[in-house]
Amino acid sequence: MRRRFETLVDRHGGRLLQLARMMLPSVHEAEDVVQDTLIKLWDELPRLKKDAELGWLLTCTRNACLDRIRRDQRQAGLRRQVQAVDRELERHVDHGDPDTLSQQGERARELHRAIASLPEPGRSLIVLRDIQDVDVSTVATTLDLTENQVKVYTFRARRALRRQLEETCHEQVA
Repeated sequence: MRRRFETLVDRHGGRLLQLARMMLPSVHEAEDVVQDTLIKLWDELPRLKKDAELGWLLTCTRNACLDRIRRDQRQAGLRRQVQAVDRELERHVDHGDPDTLSQQGERARELHRAIASLPEPGRSLIVLRDIQDVDVSTVATTLDLTENQVKVYTFRARRALRRQLEETCHEQVA
């Protein structure tokens, strides 16, 4: 098994790295993906048919690259969402009376906490649809959902956010 593994790495390792480098922004990420693929190969090798080796390696590498790209996009999207919420909250702050400022600041923090506590994809949908005013079609593409899912999940996220904010308001009054 070890000899077969080494032969496959020698024969196809460069091709896998080339594929990963074409798909990913950095050499380091490409090398990580290929290394992960080779670890999977080692585990899968006893069950892998000889005539399917190259196809399996290329598919595994491609899928790992796509997973990495999606993960990076989600992380970048979350950073943008937090920044957008901060900008939106700042926009609504009245720079006047200190008591009013304090109340507005507290409400903004409550809203920020409530949005941040929503599970995905609800959090992303609230930010994209309600704060950034992104159209349904673009949101669907961005989050890999259907347009109908975007509408339904947005409705549910708004309802959850409303309930959470109502609970917070009732706790403060009581």
